Amino acid sequence: MYLISVVVSGNIMAAVLNPTGKEQVKMKNIRKKFRDMKYRHKLTILLVIASLVPMTVLALYSHISMSRLVRHNELEDTSSILEQTRESIDSQIEIFTSLLNYLTYSPDIEEVINEKSMDNYMAYEKYTYIVDPLLTVPKSYHDAIEQIQLFAQSIKVRHEYTLVPLSEMKQEWWCDSLTDDVQVQWMVNTEKPEIVAVRQLYNGKELEAVLCITLDYNKIFKPLNNVIVEESGGMVLDKSGNILYRREEIQENDLADKTDSQEVLEAVQKNYVSVSSISRDTGWEFYLYKTRKSIEQSVYQMLLTEIPLIIGCVLIIFILGLVFSRLFTRKIEQLTRNMDQVNHGIREVTVYSDSEDEVGLLIRSFRRMMGEIDRLISEVYENKIALKEFELKALTAQINPHFLYNSLSIINWMAIRSDQKEISKVTLDLSTFYRTALSKGEDMVTVENCIRNIQAYLSIQLVMHDNDFQIEWNIDPQVKTEKVPKLILQPVVENALEHGLDVKEEGEKILKLSFLDNGSDVLLRVEDNGLGMEQEVAQRLIMYQAEGYGLKNVNDRICLLYGKDYTIRILSKVGEGTRVEMRIPKGEIS
Repeated sequence: MYLISVVVSGNIMAAVLNPTGKEQVKMKNIRKKFRDMKYRHKLTILLVIASLVPMTVLALYSHISMSRLVRHNELEDTSSILEQTRESIDSQIEIFTSLLNYLTYSPDIEEVINEKSMDNYMAYEKYTYIVDPLLTVPKSYHDAIEQIQLFAQSIKVRHEYTLVPLSEMKQEWWCDSLTDDVQVQWMVNTEKPEIVAVRQLYNGKELEAVLCITLDYNKIFKPLNNVIVEESGGMVLDKSGNILYRREEIQENDLADKTDSQEVLEAVQKNYVSVSSISRDTGWEFYLYKTRKSIEQSVYQMLLTEIPLIIGCVLIIFILGLVFSRLFTRKIEQLTRNMDQVNHGIREVTVYSDSEDEVGLLIRSFRRMMGEIDRLISEVYENKIALKEFELKALTAQINPHFLYNSLSIINWMAIRSDQKEISKVTLDLSTFYRTALSKGEDMVTVENCIRNIQAYLSIQLVMHDNDFQIEWNIDPQVKTEKVPKLILQPVVENALEHGLDVKEEGEKILKLSFLDNGSDVLLRVEDNGLGMEQEVAQRLIMYQAEGYGLKNVNDRICLLYGKDYTIRILSKVGEGTRVEMRIPKGEIS
């Protein structure tokens, strides 16, 4: 057994020191979650654990001590109950012993025993008026007495049940158990059941008479019967170890099939909590035993009373942990939020502390640092921004859109004069394209303006492609007034024509443009039925940096304006075509 214990312990230690791969990953995840947890929550956990550990130790020690005390008290109470029960039975036995002694030395009894030549008439008179009352009156005072009998050699004929010839004593069940003793002898018959107290009267060595009191078995053992409650039992053994009385009120009674007193006694001492007491008069040994479950029930009841107190203490510890952690980390959280605001471009320092601890020093250092950063931004960054704005305005001023529009108008007028209608149409489309593209210097245009720009662009492309493709429009009127970044669709449409429809050699070429209401967003969709491509290749298009203003630039622009959730979505299948979708939030940027 010792070797097995050593091997098992070694295996456990090896498992702890050398965890499996899954256990290592699990422990690593737990450590990562703890590291990523807010400092306030970490502090709360540490404070609660630091408080719960000593409280748990104290609670366990208190519970173990109280449980031991409860078990000891239960044992003492059981012992006290048994002692009181035994004394109650002994008191009854002492009364009946005294009664036997009284009757033994009664002159009337002695006269009956010693008078052997009394004639029948005198005997009847004496028996009826003197001895009978003496032997029957005690029954009226003690309900446990069933009968009192005198067996004597002087009695020739039985007189009712009180006076019996000595020769008939052999018919009694207790006769063979008598010993040559002049003291009161107590015997129990568990089959009838009944109890007798017998005293023998000798004249020298010759037995002259026997006095016998027959008692009610149940009334004598009633005190013991009353203390046997649920999950307990009682037993009385005589000097020879024979069972005189036994009763159990146990649900799972493993003693029921045992009849041998020694087996029962061993089982009681082994499996039950028992106490014993010996009668001083009869030598009977009394046992009172309870199941360990009933003893533990008292401990369980005590635990139930402790649980609300323990829960209350845990709640108090948890609340105090939250309060203290909140108190300790309040300034740190304010500093964290302020730093996050700075990270998002708001350089105002709102946190303040005049304490001299580490947190106060950190906050004041942060305020000084932000003051220095503001100073540097004012001197360097803002000056550079102003310079860029001046350069942009100068560049814009050099490009006069009116000159471009006037030039295109002259070309259109000359084409009309020369009866060149197609040239005139292309010129007007080009003028519309640039007017909607420049949009008076605005970065955002309405969907309606965006549609006019694409219509002008596609009109020119139809002329260039000899009208070899068709255009299908799907426009939701509700989105026409919404604003989108300008020139956002032109690169997508150009890609659809160049890489989708132009390389398709057979079949009808269709370009579909949709402007739809998609809840809180405007959905822009460009579809072609060209050759298409693998989905993995399509996904890489928004990562590829083209020479001009390609899909990557459009995607970067949208993500910069609206965040990563609004990236371009491309769906394509080989031989079926390609679909590009863009979502623009409504009213996000004016």
